[in-house]
Amino acid sequence: MIILVGSKIDQTSIQAALGKPEYSYFFLLKDFLPALERLGQVISVKSIEEVEALYQQHKEAGEQVIFFSFTPPHQTPLGLACPTVCVFAWEFDSLPSISEDQAAKAKPGDWHADQSNDWGRVFAQLSGVIPTSRETAALVERSCQGTVPVAALPAPIWSRFANVCPVQGWPVEKGTRSFRFAGQVIDSRQLKLDPESVAHRPYSEAKRISKALFQGWWHEVRLPRSRPGLHPQDAPLPELRPISVDGVVYTSVLNPADGRKNWIEMLSAFCWAFRDRPDATLILKMTHRDIELYRGTLLNTLARLSPFSCRVVALHGFLDDEQYLELIKATTYYVNASSGEGLCIPLMEFLSCGRPALAPAHTAMADYLHEDCAFLVDSCLQPTDWPHDPTGIHLTHSHRLNWESLMQLYSASHGVASDPLRYSEMSRQASERLREFSSVERVVDELQRFLAQVSAQSSSIELRGDRQR
Repeated sequence: MIILVGSKIDQTSIQAALGKPEYSYFFLLKDFLPALERLGQVISVKSIEEVEALYQQHKEAGEQVIFFSFTPPHQTPLGLACPTVCVFAWEFDSLPSISEDQAAKAKPGDWHADQSNDWGRVFAQLSGVIPTSRETAALVERSCQGTVPVAALPAPIWSRFANVCPVQGWPVEKGTRSFRFAGQVIDSRQLKLDPESVAHRPYSEAKRISKALFQGWWHEVRLPRSRPGLHPQDAPLPELRPISVDGVVYTSVLNPADGRKNWIEMLSAFCWAFRDRPDATLILKMTHRDIELYRGTLLNTLARLSPFSCRVVALHGFLDDEQYLELIKATTYYVNASSGEGLCIPLMEFLSCGRPALAPAHTAMADYLHEDCAFLVDSCLQPTDWPHDPTGIHLTHSHRLNWESLMQLYSASHGVASDPLRYSEMSRQASERLREFSSVERVVDELQRFLAQVSAQSSSIELRGDRQR
């Protein structure tokens, strides 16, 4: 079998694309590759023309060919001769749709005039659909009414970290440990935070004060300044250096431009829970190409929350695989405070490595989170809009974070970090649950069943077409 795979973002553009709406699909594709490679020859493609050319070439050679498009449904290419499967992540309890009345009233260029925004119509033109969560798969199945093969499949994350977590789980580590990082670091303990300076000032003045606070820190760590005319992402990075942490370390990997991540609430709950505890650290690994997007907000928030004894460290820059694993090993707990997740690869990675979590068990996270490996944060439904719908009409729901629940679970988890047996058991369960959920073997088995359905349906369609001719 020839398996063609494609995404809008590739290896050469991922660093510049961090924070863009589709950047996570690159990582989704990358993590699916080990499973796909067990099923056939995988070829990466960059254009529709390349898909069609390879399809004709290999079909004439007697090969079965299928195209896996790692894109949201409204960006998935339709009408291809090559059988196409859409692999996508979604975190809402309904799918974008357009009624006949809305389509009839829509003007050219309107959102409702674009039939690709009616996902039911999109799915009907595909050979198969793979959502990354069970909740979304159920929505797709209702939409397709059995006409298109559907499989809920996570990326096979666990196998990439299969040998990281000890069989008995990790022991509690509170001593000094470090990880290497080449990028920009904002460390609350190197800032002179003054809540009075921002408490009653207009936003623009507060932003200027935050910038001044940051400039003093900037000189302390000797970060390079961009030359005139040089884009920040093209500026030379500082040299690789160790970042030391101790005590109980909480880590979150997130895009600060994504309001669904609730990172300010995550930060404020942490500082309130541990305002008198110097042995607690929160690491925010920001996945965005532009530090100016969030730096002022971060510093302003830290100033308003001060004084506090705990430590907050924000990392801006790219971690390679080895450095990322060092960060995971230096961590005690992973934290997620989002209002919805289509999968949450970082959470799965930390769990696979045996790091318990604080997170809400909703949307895709409900598929793999359990109280034996995580502190489950409370939430409730709230109306919201589909993220790519410019009308802003509330036609779906997200999950409102319970801030007090998160703050209380910070304290509870810190207590568990003082119970070696309980922490090690949570660590062991985290890795074991992810093995059962997202090992390559489990995903390959599901893919084989799915592809058999796709093949059978494609053969049936071709047979009907031959009869009609």
